[in-house]
Parts: sequence; C-alpha cells; structure tokens
Amino acid sequence: MKFTSIALASLLTFAAAGCGRALPESSSPAPLPTRSTAQARPESKPASPERSALAALDSIPDTLITARVRADLLGDSDLSGADISVNTDRGVVTLTGSVKSREQAVIAAAHAQRQDGVMRIDNHLSVNME
Repeated sequence: MKFTSIALASLLTFAAAGCGRALPESSSPAPLPTRSTAQARPESKPASPERSALAALDSIPDTLITARVRADLLGDSDLSGADISVNTDRGVVTLTGSVKSREQAVIAAAHAQRQDGVMRIDNHLSVNME
C-alpha cells in the first residue's frame, strides 16, 4: 500500500510539473504551394463575358457614360453639322438625331463604343443629305 501511494504521488508530481511547461511544437505551418502543386489544382475559370460586362456596368454610371460620349462627339470636327442626342440606360447607348452622311453615323457609333461600360449601341441616326 505504501508503494502504491508513493507511485501515485510521483505520478501526480510529474503531471503537475508538466502542466507549467509549454509543449514542443510538433506541427509546423503548412508549406507554401510550389509551382508543381499549384499547377496540379484545377484553375478557376475566367469570368464569363456576361459577368465582366455586369461588373463594368455596375462600376460606371449611365450618366458618366452619356457625358463621355457627348464630350467625344462635340470634340470631333468630322461631326460638324450633326445634331446627335445621347441617352444611356444600363450601358446601352442610344444615338438619335440627324447627321450629314453615313460616315458621320459610323463615327458617332465608334465614339460611343470606345467608352468603358458600354454594352451595346442603338444607332437611330438619320442621314440628311442637304
């Protein structure tokens, strides 16, 4: 009985002494992926054109698109004599009014298409050859 109590006291002493010590780090942080492991994972698909277009639409307001298109049209000397109105709704730019030639209508549409956030051009320009 005396031996059992000594053994039990010794065990409790060692257990209590071990509580104050920090455990050695047995696990190291996960290694960074190398080129070979990075290539082994399937790559994510690139964003679809629809999602990219929606992201561009969300980031550029229609009023800003309209202002930029109007500024470009007014600054182009090839469009002198043209009467063009610009409206934008959800990235769709609508050009209405009259131009002197078909070339002016194409130039106006090209100015609109160049702007960020433009999804489509509805060209309703009429050609007046006066």
